[in-house]
Amino acid sequence: MRITGNRLIEQAAAATTNNQNAVGTVTNQLTSGLRVTTPSDDPAAWLAAQRAKLHKALSQGTGAAIAASRDQLDQVDSALTTIGETVASVRTLAVQGVSETYTAGARAELGTQVQALFQAALSAANAQAPSGEYLLAGTASTTEPFDATGAYKGNATARTIATDEHGTQTVTVAGSSLTATAGVDVLPLLAKVATALSTNDIPTLQASLTDLDAAVKQVSAARGQAGTAMTVLDDATTAHGALETNLTAQISKLVETDTVGAASELARASQALDVSRTVSSHIVSLLSTTTG
Repeated sequence: MRITGNRLIEQAAAATTNNQNAVGTVTNQLTSGLRVTTPSDDPAAWLAAQRAKLHKALSQGTGAAIAASRDQLDQVDSALTTIGETVASVRTLAVQGVSETYTAGARAELGTQVQALFQAALSAANAQAPSGEYLLAGTASTTEPFDATGAYKGNATARTIATDEHGTQTVTVAGSSLTATAGVDVLPLLAKVATALSTNDIPTLQASLTDLDAAVKQVSAARGQAGTAMTVLDDATTAHGALETNLTAQISKLVETDTVGAASELARASQALDVSRTVSSHIVSLLSTTTG
């Protein structure tokens, strides 16, 4: 097959163009830091990167929900801490009140203190999150859970969230944990003690001591529920952080430029471009001489 001068020039020009494109491609990769920006750059890598990005976005969404729930559990624990400390204080005053050294007037003064403590516990039990939800209302979180007497009006259903693709975790403590279903009716008990002190009702006051002991343990158990849930969420947060770090590294490996490798490739492409230009120039020179 006879190769004409024009054909030689076309082949040399094509080689030069290809080498120029190669230099341009590698230069862009080094400049942008990305090896894959469109599916055509590397279909398999592009698709794998998109999957990893989706997985990362889902993990970040779950992580945000976990963080919000963890913050709310902190608020739940704070409310329960206040209630627990209040119950302990009421018990101390009740023990004082049953002493024979106390007069009816002195007990009435203690009753005033306990009434104030009851109101403080009631306020804590009806605490709201910044979102306006009532912390201890179960899933009936738009309704104030405890009425003026301390009776519970919420439900016993605790809210859960997904912590990963397969697991869920309870993220609320229902106010039912402060009712007779879990031992004693904690808040009404405080009101009962206040009334007993104010009316000098020693038998009722004496009988309330056992219930107050139970109430202290009951509130502590509710705090334990919140603490366990917070630990699980903390572990989930750590796991999601590790997952997102791994996915970021995976995405980087799939689409970002290997600087060292790209620099070597650029050197090779530049050298090939110089050679093709030299060859093209030589061919044109020979053909010009032959034609002349």
